[in-house]
Amino acid sequence: MQQSHRETVFGETKSGSFLWCLHCERTYEHGKWRNDGDLQMCPYADCNGDAVIDAWDWETVRTEHPKYPLTPTFRVHYPFYT
Repeated sequence: MQQSHRETVFGETKSGSFLWCLHCERTYEHGKWRNDGDLQMCPYADCNGDAVIDAWDWETVRTEHPKYPLTPTFRVHYPFYT
């Protein structure tokens, strides 16, 4: 299995955690991405977000939006700026 570039840059993330994409504002499980050449991208095919620099820890997003669920739902749009 290919190592996450995110882990290489920012260190290991606990398994079972979620990431939020700055581009599409949807969440996905840590360790998921799609390859585009040498880049690891947001796993949503219609998004051009990078799975390293555009991925935020879900806990960080929830700090600003405490009403968002502890466990986000796949494909749901969670806007950061409302």
